[in-house]
Amino acid sequence: MGLSAEAWALLLVPTLLGILTMVLYGFWDKITGKEYYVDDEILAYDEDLLEELKREGKA
Repeated sequence: MGLSAEAWALLLVPTLLGILTMVLYGFWDKITGKEYYVDDEILAYDEDLLEELKREGKA
């Protein structure tokens, strides 16, 4: 007793979309070409902030 085509689609489509989302998330820095800075207090793409943190030696 196998699954119908609709059942397979219901299982596979969300699974493949989830995997695609994880791959995009993992490579987003390389795709956009922007440096991604993560800190306990901030999560940002702010270029001015990155420059300031580099001057302070934190990034």
